[in-house]
Amino acid sequence: MDFKRFWKESWAALVIRHVLLALLVVFIISYITLSFIDKYTRHGEAEVVPDLKGRYTEEADILLAAQGLRYEVIDSTYDRSQPFGVIVEQTPPQGSFLKKGRPVYLIINAKSIRQVPLPDVRDVSFRQADAMLKASGLKVGNVTYEPSEFKDLVLDVRKDEQPIKPGTRIPEGTTIDLIVGQGIGTENVFVPDLAGLPATEIRNTLLSSLLVVGAVNYDVPPANDNDQYIVYLQEPQAGTQVPSGTRIDVWLSKDPSKVTQQENTSSEDDFF
Repeated sequence: MDFKRFWKESWAALVIRHVLLALLVVFIISYITLSFIDKYTRHGEAEVVPDLKGRYTEEADILLAAQGLRYEVIDSTYDRSQPFGVIVEQTPPQGSFLKKGRPVYLIINAKSIRQVPLPDVRDVSFRQADAMLKASGLKVGNVTYEPSEFKDLVLDVRKDEQPIKPGTRIPEGTTIDLIVGQGIGTENVFVPDLAGLPATEIRNTLLSSLLVVGAVNYDVPPANDNDQYIVYLQEPQAGTQVPSGTRIDVWLSKDPSKVTQQENTSSEDDFF
């Protein structure tokens, strides 16, 4: 049998032809696939990633654009040792190869000082208050000692010589002044009249008289509206002479008529 007849008529030749056809199809498909992948991944167009740490995003944009790259900010952090707004981390790192058009992912430093809530350090020891303030990123400034029944107990917290409420958000690193108890004094002082005084002013009024707040009682339990309460009763009473540092108990109400009723009761007691 000659070769031409074998190639046209034999079963073995048929199998060989199908195998060769299959190999040709595989080759064509592979070539097309690899060409597509090569084009998609931009083979041979990789760029070296520059060092962006310590730079601002505006600078990074110019550097990356010159190499056909771009950036995406994925997070921010706060590092007091770094300038505001600079890049602190990048992915991929400097020296890596990246295809053109791909992003470099950035983490930048915050653009302003972090605001932190003031912890409530009143009625805790000075040592504990100092630790709590430092843990919040705040500093202890001036410490003023006032007469108090409890030595080394924080009586009040101030910023720029003004009282400041716990929970107030202030810049990290702010200096906080403390009023701390030094024990019962030997000096006798007169108890001020607190009747009708708003609850928010009790502490400062007593401190100015070298006294401190004792038990605080409400006729109706407060619901986050403490600033609406006023004093209608106090113990010791106004005008009483007591040692400096004595604790003054107060009773609070939202009803102004209770102040009048208490004043009338006191007048009757004085009369009899």
